[in-house]
Amino acid sequence: MKATFEIVLVRPTEDGYHALSNMNELKSVAMGKYTETYFAKSVAMSTYVACFIVSDFAHKTERIDTKGIGDNFDIRVFATAHQLNKVDFALTTAVAITEFYISYFKVPYPLPKLDMAAIPDFVSNAMEHWGLVTYRETALLYDSSYSSTWNKQRVAVVVAHELAHMWFGNLVTMMWWNDLWLNEGFARYMEYKGVNEVYPEWGMLNQFLIHALHSVMAYDSSVASHPIIQTVETPDQITEIFDTISYEKGASVIRMLEDVTGEKFEAAVTSYLTHFKFLNAITGDFIRELELQELDFDVELFMRTWTEQMGFPVVEVIRTTPTTFRLTQKRFFSNIEDYNAIYNDSVFNYTWSIPLTYYTDLDSSTIERRWFNHDESIVEIMVDPEIKWIKINVNQVGFYRVNYADNTWHEIIAHLTATPETFSIADRAHLLNDVFALADANQLSYDIALDMTKYLEKENDFVPWYVAATKLQSLQVSLRYTDAYIDYLAYARNLLDKIYSQVTWEVKEEDHLNNRLRVSVLTAACSLGVPDCLNEAATRFTSWLAIPEDKPHPDLREIVYYYGMQQIGKQEHWDKMLEIYLKEQDASEKIKLMYGLSAVRIPWLLYSFIELAEQEKYVRRQDYFTCLQNIATNPIGTPIVWEFVRENWSKLVDRFGLNERYLGRMIPSITQTFDTETKLEEMSEFFNKYPEAGAGAASRKQALETVKYNIKWLAENKDKVATWLNSQR
Repeated sequence: MKATFEIVLVRPTEDGYHALSNMNELKSVAMGKYTETYFAKSVAMSTYVACFIVSDFAHKTERIDTKGIGDNFDIRVFATAHQLNKVDFALTTAVAITEFYISYFKVPYPLPKLDMAAIPDFVSNAMEHWGLVTYRETALLYDSSYSSTWNKQRVAVVVAHELAHMWFGNLVTMMWWNDLWLNEGFARYMEYKGVNEVYPEWGMLNQFLIHALHSVMAYDSSVASHPIIQTVETPDQITEIFDTISYEKGASVIRMLEDVTGEKFEAAVTSYLTHFKFLNAITGDFIRELELQELDFDVELFMRTWTEQMGFPVVEVIRTTPTTFRLTQKRFFSNIEDYNAIYNDSVFNYTWSIPLTYYTDLDSSTIERRWFNHDESIVEIMVDPEIKWIKINVNQVGFYRVNYADNTWHEIIAHLTATPETFSIADRAHLLNDVFALADANQLSYDIALDMTKYLEKENDFVPWYVAATKLQSLQVSLRYTDAYIDYLAYARNLLDKIYSQVTWEVKEEDHLNNRLRVSVLTAACSLGVPDCLNEAATRFTSWLAIPEDKPHPDLREIVYYYGMQQIGKQEHWDKMLEIYLKEQDASEKIKLMYGLSAVRIPWLLYSFIELAEQEKYVRRQDYFTCLQNIATNPIGTPIVWEFVRENWSKLVDRFGLNERYLGRMIPSITQTFDTETKLEEMSEFFNKYPEAGAGAASRKQALETVKYNIKWLAENKDKVATWLNSQR
């Protein structure tokens, strides 16, 4: 519900305090010890975006040039005075992205000013209060002396996300929380478009795959998922729906929708924001704006198959004749046992209207399109008999997986190995992601997935390597206690050898994507135990501890802190690092140090760290769950954190409340590597003992599904992987 607000704040007159709210200040009236600050009457807005701050923060200001779409206005960034030098990057980025949004939406920013503030301890990463956006310090402040390339990208992305909300969410608000994706899906998608516009050399449209699409597909392929549009009635359900489905799947479906509607998408966005400004809308309202663009397909029917059904399809491709590929679709499950579940809650019977895109080896530059509608049982694609393979779902714009017959996979892998550049960066990342997801789900031979990794010797780009490095590390965890582990480590280290030598430990400031590649490769190399990587981390760690002022490059700090501590960390090293951590004032550096402290292999030190973290003078409330999850990622720390959480659950609930979404999400994070029936029983007993889950109900379901999947994966795949590794000797 929307209202106008007339806010008056009373603040101390002395000590440099000032007051901020959504609107511009009209006047301040000093009344001795206190001063009253009056703000202009707001536009009609929802209560959840009202905001006020009384602080002694300092600020910097820039002017927004609207190019005639509304009035020019000031944008300011506030932070604690000693950190004012860290706001420049966010301010420059915010100006450029705001001007891009005004140009793209063709709808004026409706307030007379726009402020952003870095809050020292803030529960959310950021919050889109209209005209006064609030952030954690790590999400707004950037200092090249402390901030890594990833930190820099995160600042740009979070700023772009919150500024997109000034239109999607604030100007036009969903009618009720079941349509939350209209806020968060659009903001998530627009953040990539916005940052790509300002920093095109970062390759953000390709990075969408690894930071949005792949992660939500992993979640959405389990029975723990839910539809984009879901009935929510209680505060816990509202909190819970702020999840990867509303954000990342929402963004992915919007990305797919834009691809099939082209330039008409932008026109529909403008029309939607114009018609519903200062009002509330439902999903159907946006769809009707698209229908007014006279599209050549039923956009409402198309969108219903994606927003009203959980999950997504796998398109299976078989060559039936030299000139024909036959396509069928079925719902994709990560755990084959889920196929036995009976689903009768969808009017579409878990089929989707899929916008297919494809090319072939004879012409990889021409993208063909056709529909695979939800009511079609098969689709046939006619081709030249000379072609060897077909690549479906170009740049993985569609929210579906593709499984080919084995011989087609072999043809694709052969071509990929010979000439990787035939496939775009996004397509190479897509092939890697799909082939392992299908193999993990027992829908494809694991030999084929492992065969594809051989091409990596010729891979030099960040996004495909991010997919590969992430999978290499997850396989390490899965195989850790199997007979195949030693052979796997030897193979994985050999795969990394060339790219590891290529990226080196020397950081080149101007190359954003190469810097991201370096961190991904070095992290994987140290995780997989490449001797040179571990030795280098330990050497740099020792040098840094001897002279703490002489820090490694910000990009290398997490690697040096973590793997240095892991390799040589003793009591004296840990105590010294804790001392440095406690003195550190920079928020992003503090997070890096906290991560390093969690790597020590001494159990009682990890337990003492958990005890320290309970005190907010050591670990800020906002970082508490991150701290526990870091410790749980350490194999020595996993059982310690799991026992602590079970023994102290009531205290955690008393401190944070069951409506705290990060409390619920901690459980799947801690238990994600469990792979035995014993651990599954422990989890079930814990959930039975504390049946009230609050905003963590879906997270509990997800945690159980993940462990069931891990158990199944080991039973089905460990011997297959061992056999393949033996064949490579």
